[in-house]
Amino acid sequence: MLIWRMVIGVPVVLLLIGLCILDNLFCIKGIVLLPLFGVCLFFLCKEFLDLLHAGGLYPRRFTVYGGTLLMTVSCWVICVGHDYMVCLDSAGHAATHWEWAAGRASMGMVLVFASGILVAFAGEMWRYKRPGGVTINLAGAVFAMAYLGLLACFLVLLRMVYGIGELLSYVMIVKMNDIGAYTVGRLLGRHKMAPELSPKKTIEGGLGGLAFALFGSWFSLTILMSRHTDFIEWFSYGIAVALAGALGDLAGSLIKRDVQIKDSGTLVPGFGGFLDIFDSLLIAAPVAFFWWTLVL
Repeated sequence: MLIWRMVIGVPVVLLLIGLCILDNLFCIKGIVLLPLFGVCLFFLCKEFLDLLHAGGLYPRRFTVYGGTLLMTVSCWVICVGHDYMVCLDSAGHAATHWEWAAGRASMGMVLVFASGILVAFAGEMWRYKRPGGVTINLAGAVFAMAYLGLLACFLVLLRMVYGIGELLSYVMIVKMNDIGAYTVGRLLGRHKMAPELSPKKTIEGGLGGLAFALFGSWFSLTILMSRHTDFIEWFSYGIAVALAGALGDLAGSLIKRDVQIKDSGTLVPGFGGFLDIFDSLLIAAPVAFFWWTLVL
């Protein structure tokens, strides 16, 4: 398992860094990363729907795919439109990033999410034959769009409203926490953290993950981004994002444990599926975004 993680993980990280650098060279932000993220979202939807099916929920697939992808694309389009308006406004009267891009993108997310709920109702009406199962299927569709679509939009907003550095710092903290928890847990883990949800996770591993995440926070902010942040800023940022990521990992374990499936998929050797990689990132994304907005 560890060998596969190294063999697959290192090239993927290098490829991601290269794509981020390439994306930063284009005038239109996100033009390189968005198609890649769209592919990841497709597989995330597929794996999550398979988990729901294993648990006896059968939402309309096109609703989940369409709603999730439309939410992220709408965020990107609105933010690109904001950048275009700023370029046209030579007098400097355009709204700030937070007031315009984040606010309007959030409105777009909500509108698409609401539209997805309406389509989910229409889909269930179309295939209705007999009583039983409709309500639970609707709940599954709404849950899938909220979990995958709404949370994924915060990754888009991190890139579009703030920048590549802010996106990479958040990813680095979350994944350093995952790496530290896995490594320290394998070497020193003795006391179980949540044996019912994830028997292999230990308290020692969790503390090791926090230590790795704090290093990632300091390194990304002060070295990579050359920001003059004090101890309280990078420490609190690292702790907040790492804890949210750990909660996201346990949230993914909760769903898999409930449907009695170990991994969400088999497409990524050593990791499982796309959801096994993104579960911590999805929950941590809004925490990172609001931390940049309110603190950093």
